[in-house]
Order: sequence, then structure tokens, then C-alpha cells
Amino acid sequence: RVAAPSARPSTRRGGVRAPVRAAPIVRAMAAKDEKKTLVKVCGVTTPEDATQAASAGADFIGMILWPKSKRSIPLDVAKQVADAAKAAGATPIGVFVDESAEEIVAACEAVGIDHAQLHGDNARAALTDLPMKIKAVYVVSAAKDGAIVTPMPGDEEKLCEDRRTKLSGAGGWKAAIDWVNGPRRTIDWLLVDGVVAGSGETYDWTNLRVPRGCSRKGWILAGGLDPANVGDAIGSCKPTAVDVASGVADEGGVKKDPAKVDAFIANAKSASMEMA
Repeated sequence: RVAAPSARPSTRRGGVRAPVRAAPIVRAMAAKDEKKTLVKVCGVTTPEDATQAASAGADFIGMILWPKSKRSIPLDVAKQVADAAKAAGATPIGVFVDESAEEIVAACEAVGIDHAQLHGDNARAALTDLPMKIKAVYVVSAAKDGAIVTPMPGDEEKLCEDRRTKLSGAGGWKAAIDWVNGPRRTIDWLLVDGVVAGSGETYDWTNLRVPRGCSRKGWILAGGLDPANVGDAIGSCKPTAVDVASGVADEGGVKKDPAKVDAFIANAKSASMEMA
């Protein structure tokens, strides 16, 4: 009796079933995921808004911990927001303006977060005194014409050379431990915002020139983004992530409008997929 031929392509080699090779497909899917534009919803003031934004697909939830902002929240509320963000799968970020390194670290520990956004001169100056366990989002401002007007964080080549020097020699193992808990030497994210942060004003994204390689994980576009223009902004600048605050706020300008949040995230992800 002759067996009917199988409709499937044979996976046998010399009588031994060969393993199905899905690795190329997996790698292709992973590469596509890496190209997706991340979304940060900033100025979140309640756990409910954090849960809604994260559930809609936000990757980061920003909380203003600078007391002079209209969207500022106290540390006890920030902890609730951070917990809600993490429970829904997003990374919470604390935003600082005038605080010292000691104040930033203390606030992060109290809230239970490890990401600090350095949005003012004093906060940016604290960068080198922040321990490496704090992930730094370094903010620079762009003028109306798209020209970056804030100095970059520093000479990364020199900082890396300093690290190599400390790691060499007999005491290198100790230097490696000190590197994690000691002073910060690099930034994780570069965020480009308008000169007046949180104002909802846009600038010329087409003229924006972001220095490549100045941060470990990429750069974030902010400044006047909303559900209507985020797709064009992503197509024009191709940022690693986009940041929105005023563009998804309700009429009061503080709490988030769930419909706007949903639309912003959906349009950002759609524009990202079109580029992939």
C-alpha cells in the first residue's frame, strides 16, 4: 500500500525530521518592534489617568515633581501614579526643574521610580552627580526655527575614556561596582522640547537636527504635539519616542481627556507602523 503524498513540504533530512527554522521570522518581528515609536504621556496627575494612558498603549507616564507647575503632584500622589503606571505596563518618569541631585534621588526613592527627566538648568547641572541607577532623560530646547539652543550634556568620548581608565588595573573590579552606584557619566534619553515647555506651542520639526549617538536609548520629540499632528511629526523627524502633555489635556488643562489620549496613541502607533 502506497501512502498518499503529504500536502506539507517535507521537513525530513535523511529520514530524520529537521527542526522548523523560525529564527529569521522572529528576528524580523523583533526588528519591526524596535522601529515602533514609543509614546510618553506627561503631566499625569492621577492614578486613573495613568492606568488609562498605559492601558491605551503609552510606554512612559510622566509626573511633574517640580512644585511650581500647574500639573505638579506631591510625592505621595506621585507614588500612587507610578504604581498604577507600572501595574499597567508603563514606565513612570519624574520630571524635575530646579532640584539638586540629592533632591532628585530622594524623590525617586520616595516615589519608587528610577527615571528622572532633567528639564531645567539646575536639574541638568545635577546630571553628573546622579548615580547610574537613575535613568536620565536630558531635556534640551528648540527655538521656533527648530535650532537647538540648550548645550548638550558633555564630552561623551572623554567620559568613556575616564571610565576605561578607572576599569583598568588591579582595582578595576571595584571601579565597575562604583560605576553603577557612583556619579553618572551618560544620558539614557535626549528629549527635545520647545523653549516654553508645556505651552502646547510647536516649532519647525523639519529643521530639527538632533545629534546622533548622544544618548544610550534614543531621543524623544516634544512640544505642541496633539492627536492631529503627531503622525506628521513622526514622519518628519522619525524620533524614538514622542511626548505629549497639553495636547491630550481636558478643558481645564490639567487632567487628561481619555478620548484625546486614545487618539494620540493610536495615531502615533499608526504612523510608526507605516514607516516600518
